[in-house]
Amino acid sequence: MSQRRASTGITVACAQMDPELGDIEGNIDRTERGIREAAARGAELVVLPECASGGWAFADRGESERAAQPLVGGPTITAWQKLSAELGIWVCGGFGESTADGALYNSSVLIAPDGVKSLYRKVHLWNTENLAFDSGDLGYPVVETPFGRVGMLICYDAWIPESFRSLAVQGADLALAPSDWVPNPHQPADMPPLAHVMVTAGAHSNQMYVAASSRFGVERGQEFIGRSAIADHTGWLLATAGDAEEVITASIDPVGSREQRRNDPFNRPLGDRRISQYSLGEVETGLA
Repeated sequence: MSQRRASTGITVACAQMDPELGDIEGNIDRTERGIREAAARGAELVVLPECASGGWAFADRGESERAAQPLVGGPTITAWQKLSAELGIWVCGGFGESTADGALYNSSVLIAPDGVKSLYRKVHLWNTENLAFDSGDLGYPVVETPFGRVGMLICYDAWIPESFRSLAVQGADLALAPSDWVPNPHQPADMPPLAHVMVTAGAHSNQMYVAASSRFGVERGQEFIGRSAIADHTGWLLATAGDAEEVITASIDPVGSREQRRNDPFNRPLGDRRISQYSLGEVETGLA
């Protein structure tokens, strides 16, 4: 008698919130609320926004440093680890990272009930982030988990195609994207947020699931749109949020869908690449 194969599907959640600049303890409470709600709704994995630990709109490096914390022993990661162990839920979230050599990174972490599994440092800094953080130096790590191969990117990274592709060529099934999406000044009023376009394009062209958790609110005059989103491997949105505190969930199957994703007869954006024909050198930014 054949045995029934155990399901490989999981429920993933994005917990959208409004972190407060420099309020480490208050932000721990805010993230805890989101993590607990995600777990109560059956999620095995929850994604928190970018810089959920201490806010985003730092005036300078000194202010960023005062809100940053180490990966090991820092209050936010310690709190998330305790919640992960208590609730049996994996946690991905953004935090301001300080290192022993004085570097400051806009980072994200992936935590399992038994400990930290991966660290990512934002490679592509946006706008004034260059005043507050150093550029990431770890590349795009991909780690094996019970629910597939998982990598991370942060917000503006999604606008750089090489970010998703760097994960895809390592076999990533799922990209987690803590984000702080802002309004786009060129956005037509009758179109979906550009952030959703980037998420769906990244998911489709790299044949992977994407879970992007954004924040909402206003910080030092900078508006954030919320609109967290979860996309499947064909690029279609499974769940989206509004512009307030909210937890969204979706059922996904990163492991069970591998054969389907790699051998889709309609579009095979990874399998049909012709690498020999691509120019991958530096782009001349000063061209007329």
